[in-house]
Amino acid sequence: MKKILLTVIVLFAIVSLNAQQKNFIKYEFMKVLPGQDYEKLEQSWINYHKELIKAGAINLHRVWRVLPGNNVDFDYVVTTSYNSYADALGLGKTISTEEFKAKYPEDYKIMSSNTLSTRTMVRSLILQLDLALSDPAFEMVPGKSIGNMVFIKSKNDKYIDAEIKFSKKWHQNMIDKKGKDAFYFSHVVGGGGVDVEISNIISHVFKNIDQFSTPSASDLKFTPQDQTEYNQLVTYRDLKRSIMLLNVMNIEK
Repeated sequence: MKKILLTVIVLFAIVSLNAQQKNFIKYEFMKVLPGQDYEKLEQSWINYHKELIKAGAINLHRVWRVLPGNNVDFDYVVTTSYNSYADALGLGKTISTEEFKAKYPEDYKIMSSNTLSTRTMVRSLILQLDLALSDPAFEMVPGKSIGNMVFIKSKNDKYIDAEIKFSKKWHQNMIDKKGKDAFYFSHVVGGGGVDVEISNIISHVFKNIDQFSTPSASDLKFTPQDQTEYNQLVTYRDLKRSIMLLNVMNIEK
């Protein structure tokens, strides 16, 4: 009986630990210096990020190019997913610089000599993922996948729950109808060099520019109650900026 009870307690602890698993995303906003090729530089970092994935330090690493027409002070957005806030801060799981240097000497040489002369990090943010929705067949394809990143300032403590409730129904509906590939909602937990006051980021991912440009608003059939809830949601947030991006690199498990 004691053995059964102990087994139940251990299983409960494992389930509880998994339920508490959180994901954190670091956003790094890069400005390319004149005459430099940032995407070429990122090629030298590929093995570094693959080693971080092997070590369990990160889950994925994506590089997005800002599309023309966006009036922002950065050219690329780099997103990296972590399992803990400590890992996102660089205080948790990591890899040995010396071991990486020995294994990939040419990559290390380019990374150490060219990174600071190629780009400037304008700002960085760490966000905790609150909701992730995606098509079962979702696949990020560099050169094709389109991202729409929306920066938001919450007006009150009702915002996050209202956004999640709306998104679980309506953004999932758009995904089910092949109107988009994925949807992510997160809130800011830390960062540096932030000069735009935001509290949340919404990210929409589309298979390609054709999926993005296909009208889908007509698919939303609000009931009077849905419309009331949406109108309330709108009053809970300020939309600060919306930018369009093209994925140019994707490294994941």
